[in-house]
Amino acid sequence: MKTIPTIGARKPKTHILRGIVAALFVSSCALWAESATDSQSIAELFYRLNGDAKDPHKKINHPKGFCAVGEFIPVKGITNTYNIPLLKESSIPTQARFSLAGGNPKASDTTKGRGLALKIEGKSDNWEIVMLNTEINFAKNLEEFVKFFEIRVPKNGKVDSENIAKVTKETPSFANYDKYLAKTPLAPSVANTTYYSIHTFYFTDSKGKSIPARFAFVPVAGEKGLSADEAKKLGDDFLESDFKSKTASKPIEYKMMLILANPNDITNDTTALWSGKHKEVQIATLRIKEYAGKDCNGDVYMPAVLPQGVDAPKDPLFETRNEVYGITFGKRQ
Repeated sequence: MKTIPTIGARKPKTHILRGIVAALFVSSCALWAESATDSQSIAELFYRLNGDAKDPHKKINHPKGFCAVGEFIPVKGITNTYNIPLLKESSIPTQARFSLAGGNPKASDTTKGRGLALKIEGKSDNWEIVMLNTEINFAKNLEEFVKFFEIRVPKNGKVDSENIAKVTKETPSFANYDKYLAKTPLAPSVANTTYYSIHTFYFTDSKGKSIPARFAFVPVAGEKGLSADEAKKLGDDFLESDFKSKTASKPIEYKMMLILANPNDITNDTTALWSGKHKEVQIATLRIKEYAGKDCNGDVYMPAVLPQGVDAPKDPLFETRNEVYGITFGKRQ
């Protein structure tokens, strides 16, 4: 089993130290700041939903996953358009983690929700990215986020499916997300899955202007979908074996595309689906070369780790998302 030699040999313990520092900082802030208190409550909610008293150090969200290594290759000359110094490098070592949504480490790969997390480690700057295979989120604020998970916590050992359906129907964000997910094809491979930022980030152009954009990692092999019968034939654990098979012959590649916001697009609401034509700019290619075991399953990926020239989203969930990641990482140690 390979264990991320490309990155680990060059920058030993960088990720672990960063994660521990973030976790300790957030945990201490939770005692004093209202926003961190909200984050602490959300973390505790995740443990009520997905925790295991017999395994207190369990990863409680996206626990099923595997690791890979590759390189992030900026488009030549892209820094003439965007003032992001990291993109001046020709090839940047990258660690990737592919995962399934939810809290079940034995979830079926026929689960529609999927994730991709990246640690892009340049010579003098880093970028950590956490994405899902949906363009939008299910909640637009903390209240909705908490409600989405609270209704799923079992009471007396049972999940109240009727209440989940009722609340989903009554909450536009939940209902719209359900409709979106129902139309999302179940891909037979991570090589045929597009991954999205969900949040709107701000990219500095060559003139110093801040440009709002979402981004997507679009598979070079194209998107594909499975029918229900095809999915049944593949079983519950096809993604990892498929990945190993594909990368044994050639790398899996994605184009990183910026989707620039139109003037009327909502940029501070992750449930808002942008419609119509948008200008798209490719800024890099992600080349995933090989399987790297499961050691990275214990790592933390912090979306707030951004390179110079890329600024954080302004929606109400981004900061809390980072705080919760820090808190749960601390609990896993």
